[in-house]
Amino acid sequence: MGKALMLLFGGLLPKSLLLGGLLLAGCATPVSPARQVWCEHNQQRRPSVAVVAAMTRPELDEVNAYNGKGARWCGWKP
Repeated sequence: MGKALMLLFGGLLPKSLLLGGLLLAGCATPVSPARQVWCEHNQQRRPSVAVVAAMTRPELDEVNAYNGKGARWCGWKP
């Protein structure tokens, strides 16, 4: 029994896991690039003047970072 376990864990199991993983990876369909998916699911944030006046500095920074990412990745215009 000990030799069988050594054979299973020493050689066959890691190889079978690798082979199984490769087989599963071969069946996967390609996914759209992350930037394309992000651009399709998001749009520019344009808060009103009153909302901007009430926002805290961290909130303003977050909106600016988000819109900056959209400008770089999606070509959003200000």
